[in-house]
Amino acid sequence: MEETDAELVSRCLSGDRSAFGALYAAHAARVAAYFRRCGFAASDADDLLQDTFVRAFRSLGTFDASRGLLLGWVAAIARNVARKRWRRRSEPEAFDPELAEEMFAEETHPGGSPEVREQLAALRECIRRLPPELGLVVHLRYVDGRTTRGIAAAAGMPESTVRLRLSEAMAVLQREMSARGIRA
Repeated sequence: MEETDAELVSRCLSGDRSAFGALYAAHAARVAAYFRRCGFAASDADDLLQDTFVRAFRSLGTFDASRGLLLGWVAAIARNVARKRWRRRSEPEAFDPELAEEMFAEETHPGGSPEVREQLAALRECIRRLPPELGLVVHLRYVDGRTTRGIAAAAGMPESTVRLRLSEAMAVLQREMSARGIRA
């Protein structure tokens, strides 16, 4: 049987180093994906991940399980680490931090109904079936969290083309979802 985060935190605070390793193993992949989705290079994402967990370890005594999930607490630390780095970026407009932060929403705000999960699965399938040129801009926008300017730079196309392709992709997705009986 797996230990809960609260049990692992308790063990960490008692000096059990292996418990922090277990917490890291449980949450590091999601935090690393958040940093990559924010547009940080893999090496920068690794550095930010390390910084996040060092900060988490140092302030673990402030975690209160009655106020929410450990992932939500770690996500807040990760957001602060990312924001600090964003402020120092030479091109902060290439990424939209709010879009990137949405990746924590599902687990930090539990309660997605089966209906919502079914709708998301249908949406993922519709996105997968998009033509490659539309799928690329959707991926860059909603997975990588890039702005129109960031997509244009990454895809090597004018911003006007990015806007047109996003608009076309959204129209296709709306039609496909409507055909499946799902309204936006």
